[in-house]
Amino acid sequence: MNFIEIFKSSIQSLISNKMRSLLTMLGIIIGISSVIAMSAIGKGGEEKIAGNLANSGFGVYEISIDKEADEFKSIYSLEKDDIEYIQNNVDGILAITPSVRERIAIKNTLGKDIKRMALVDSTTPEFEKIDKVHYVDGRPILSVEYEESAPVIVVDHITAKKLFGNDSPLGKKISLEFKLLKIVREFTVVGVFQHPDSAMNEIGLSTMMPTFTRIPLSQMERIKGSKDYETIVVMPEDPVKGKQILIDVIKQLEIRNHSDIYGYEEMIPRGSELKSILETLNIFIIFIAGISLFVGGIGVMNIMLVSVTERIKEIGIRKAIGAKNKDILFQFLTESILLSLIGGGIGILVGYLLSYIIGYFVNIPPVISPTIVGVSVVISTFIGLIFGVYPAKQASMLNPIDALRNE
Repeated sequence: MNFIEIFKSSIQSLISNKMRSLLTMLGIIIGISSVIAMSAIGKGGEEKIAGNLANSGFGVYEISIDKEADEFKSIYSLEKDDIEYIQNNVDGILAITPSVRERIAIKNTLGKDIKRMALVDSTTPEFEKIDKVHYVDGRPILSVEYEESAPVIVVDHITAKKLFGNDSPLGKKISLEFKLLKIVREFTVVGVFQHPDSAMNEIGLSTMMPTFTRIPLSQMERIKGSKDYETIVVMPEDPVKGKQILIDVIKQLEIRNHSDIYGYEEMIPRGSELKSILETLNIFIIFIAGISLFVGGIGVMNIMLVSVTERIKEIGIRKAIGAKNKDILFQFLTESILLSLIGGGIGILVGYLLSYIIGYFVNIPPVISPTIVGVSVVISTFIGLIFGVYPAKQASMLNPIDALRNE
């Protein structure tokens, strides 16, 4: 028998026992669909959490100076020249910017006695790449406003509500009081962004939430009369290589300034370890789902053994008219592989559907990896091959005379 005849014979055998074939494939379908769905949801959850971490500083590092060091001198303070030097001598940096955050008294200028303490970030266009916010009204600070030290400010939406009520804050004035410098400056509100911790507001904890505002770094430099920085924020292109890149940055600073008082730390401590835990958990989930594939394979072997028992006389007749052992072996192997492949194909479709249904209800966008789909096809083929070998071997080794005598 050639391969085409064996294939046709296998198809006819499966069609003639539709219900049994379907029940046999059921284990494979459940196994493959579970692996794909759980992988997609697990990966989607991992990326969603990692994305939230990224928005909160995961993969971002702060370079600082040890001012307590004996060899500290003011000339070792970080400056714009240091940033340019790092950009020119270290590869793999997506964004780098000075970091200046002050806790400053803020109030509106409408005559109302509304005064709050605010965290004021002095930002640059690079800072906006690192610490992205979603604007709900108005606009971000423009490049020309950074360059010209414009007295403009953007505030979080909860603070805007407390300072201006239901009125639009755009175009209105806010004053910042720098108590240590004994300076008060007025700023024009040009944008309102969503508070980074707005979820706390939804559960009634708005009174515990800090106030966030942003002004151009050049404006802060003008107020303070200094262009020295205590910290620099660095975002590597690849978070996985972040620590190595920061080691290179520190080395370059030490070479440039002839001092070893610089250090770095991740803005979200142990962020990399958490991402590793999420990846491990995702693998564990896939492994658990994969157990059902093993159970499905046993089902294939069981049904094929039953099929051999039912078709003993047919095997005897085929051998009597010239079929060789390898022909019988290939026929039963082909049947088991077809069962697994068809079941695997249906399982992939069901897995796709399940991942989107589950993702919709748990609010996690599924991420379906082509690699997982490819591996699923390979696994389903091997299941048919491995678990079909024993029944096929049993069928091929039957004595034709004994088989013909079987009732």
